[in-house]
Amino acid sequence: MGKVSFPIDGNHKVISSSTPAVQALAVTYDATISASTEITLNTATTLIEVCAIDKAILLNWGTADASTTVFDEVIPANSVRQFFIPASTTAVNFIEQAVTAILVCIEK
Repeated sequence: MGKVSFPIDGNHKVISSSTPAVQALAVTYDATISASTEITLNTATTLIEVCAIDKAILLNWGTADASTTVFDEVIPANSVRQFFIPASTTAVNFIEQAVTAILVCIEK
């Protein structure tokens, strides 16, 4: 499978609010992320779509555990964010901002 392509607007900018029209390579649903949860990414993954249900979720790229002091991205409660996978990244770690957060991660 090749890399996922995104539509380009009239100014040759990627329209990143679109979800690629491909089947998911992997999905994760985790209602118990009180400790850092690591996902090893499929080697073909170029984008992840992350949903934080009920509470915010913190994301840390790579194999280092995520914590409230070690994170690269925040997914606000009850929202969905899409992220391109940084070069040479093989895993991602998540942790809940507060109890009852639910993580949904879709690899494309």
